[in-house]
Amino acid sequence: MADDQHDVARTLCAPLRKAGAWLRYVSDGQTALDELTAQPFDLALVDMKMPPEDWGGVWLLSQFETGGQRVPALVLSGEGAGPQLKQALRLGAADWIYKEDAGEELLDRCVTILEERLAQALSAASNRLPTPIAFRIARYIRTTDLDKQLAEGLHTLESILRLAATVGLATTPPAPLRGITPERLAAPSMGTWFDMCTALADAPGAGAGFKRLFSWLAPDSVARRSVREFITIRNDLAHGRATARRADRDRLDALLRRFAHRATSYGSFDLAVPASMTFDGSKYAVEVLVFRGTGKPIPDKVFTQGPVVGGTVLLLDTDAEPVTLAPLLTSIIAEASGTIHCLQFDGLQRGRGGLGPVTPLRYSRASEGDEAMAEYPIATWPALAQWTAL
Repeated sequence: MADDQHDVARTLCAPLRKAGAWLRYVSDGQTALDELTAQPFDLALVDMKMPPEDWGGVWLLSQFETGGQRVPALVLSGEGAGPQLKQALRLGAADWIYKEDAGEELLDRCVTILEERLAQALSAASNRLPTPIAFRIARYIRTTDLDKQLAEGLHTLESILRLAATVGLATTPPAPLRGITPERLAAPSMGTWFDMCTALADAPGAGAGFKRLFSWLAPDSVARRSVREFITIRNDLAHGRATARRADRDRLDALLRRFAHRATSYGSFDLAVPASMTFDGSKYAVEVLVFRGTGKPIPDKVFTQGPVVGGTVLLLDTDAEPVTLAPLLTSIIAEASGTIHCLQFDGLQRGRGGLGPVTPLRYSRASEGDEAMAEYPIATWPALAQWTAL
């Protein structure tokens, strides 16, 4: 809640607190923008008349538009702000309400906005998010059978954890991760990816992009416990110790929708592979193909301070230099069709002699689920050994 009158804000939001909402109060638009950038919020309540400037609410919404944020905003205003309310709606505000009516209407308006956004979140995510996640979300949306819905939902959750761990390893200074052994990396499970994420989240210098991505799924200890419960459910289903339950499917669906809502509201990163590169004497112009959604890679252009290696997959994050995600993500061109595929790390091709300097990494296609691509060894075990704890 952004309002320069704290007592008024707390009074207005009393119905939300009673309903169990977690609230954060700030007194001006700049602080609200900083808070919304630092951690995920599902809804912004914005007072029209607050700092900075005369109409800080309009200023804040304009910053949302400039930064590409899609966080739903409910605008609160006093009488006489008609032109500013119209401007707020043009800038993307989800709805508005007069302050004097907030006691009766605020809770219902907030619930309606969030229900609408959550209902649309998975479909939006399947189009906007990077292919390794979008592909799984699209499969989950298409599934109707209860058993298969739960299974696909768990696959989707694992794809989120895998990509978060990949981004974390690429953007955090290398060091052994608590609980991650060579044996676990040889055949990584859903639990392995989750433990990597939690260890990286606590690591010194963890990358901002990783922390943002992981926070969309598990921003606090309560959410982490929920993810851990679903790992247990998946293991029980896989070993025949349990059967699919509608209650578990519904809880998982709610978790995935919250993630999709936050990711599409705050999402500012892409995965891309370089296609060509030119240098103008000060920077490199790189033609890239972006892995977004479930369709073919999308042509785009980025600028870098240094050259990039063809075939590697880059993390493109707002206002940051592109980061290579090799060896956990790479790409390959299919000889028959010429199509570029994104490949993701899927374990190690262990031989009888155990792990060694030439043990190759195993990959699967991000757009084909768990289809193995073992015939394309890109890197070897030493590239990952630095992250393991013996």
